Amino acid sequence: MRLGPGFAPARRNSGARSRTARLTLTSVAACIAAIALAAAGLGAPEASAARTERFAVKGDWGYGGDAQRAVTRRMCREHRRLGFAFVLTTGDNFYRPDGRATVANWDRPESCLRQSGIPWRAAWGNHDVPGDSTRTVLGAPRWYRFRSGPAQIIVLDANRSDNRRQLRFLRRALSEPSAGPRIVVMHQPVYAAGLHRPDPGQQRRWAPLFRRHRVALVLQGHNHGYERIVRDRVTYITTGGGGAPVYPCVRLVRGLRRCLPTHHFLAVSVAPRALSVRAVGTRGQTLERVRIPVP
Repeated sequence: MRLGPGFAPARRNSGARSRTARLTLTSVAACIAAIALAAAGLGAPEASAARTERFAVKGDWGYGGDAQRAVTRRMCREHRRLGFAFVLTTGDNFYRPDGRATVANWDRPESCLRQSGIPWRAAWGNHDVPGDSTRTVLGAPRWYRFRSGPAQIIVLDANRSDNRRQLRFLRRALSEPSAGPRIVVMHQPVYAAGLHRPDPGQQRRWAPLFRRHRVALVLQGHNHGYERIVRDRVTYITTGGGGAPVYPCVRLVRGLRRCLPTHHFLAVSVAPRALSVRAVGTRGQTLERVRIPVP
């Protein structure tokens, strides 16, 4: 085995041998320290950052107006601080007119995110169906999957929850091996505490697959606020506070952990065996921070 210069044998004189011995002891000590740090889970920050993916999530957002601008400004500040890999949406991307990006609901309020060049990944909401800007502007098919860092992310079209082709797609996607957390994204909720009722069809067709294939997190929208519900060891988070008027919490659903009628976005961090979500208000306040178990 070829050794580094700190381990090179000294041949000239005793002084060189002494310096070599000191270098050897220093190198050994450094190795021991590195092993101890690794055993404690406290490796070098650079290595930890390389294994972690961060992204932002918002839903029910393209409404135009002060609330959308406030959420987006806060996202841009957090993006400069954390460096999000992409923006993910839970649908209802463009209102007034539905489904169409305009100066009022896209160009002006989203200008700082657009200028940053950050990629977008989007789900289709019910307000997006009348137009095609979710496809032409945000680049989103009706359902698709992608990997980002350790995460496997599956985006569904809950407007078509009874579509057989989509169900086959979901089964195939969930049957593939995943080295990290599985995250599913949609608009209409599987479980909900807000004004909009949950979809019984999704509960019959999709929820058993989420449980069977150990999905860690389901991100959903439609109700304009923040909700966290835990059912069958799957965490369901509604993030619908991106800019449209907020809705009250009206439903005491089983597994409800938190419901907040407020504008916000999510900052998500994903590592191979760790998943954390921070709900961030328009002033930068933490509404909730939760560490989600990765099965």
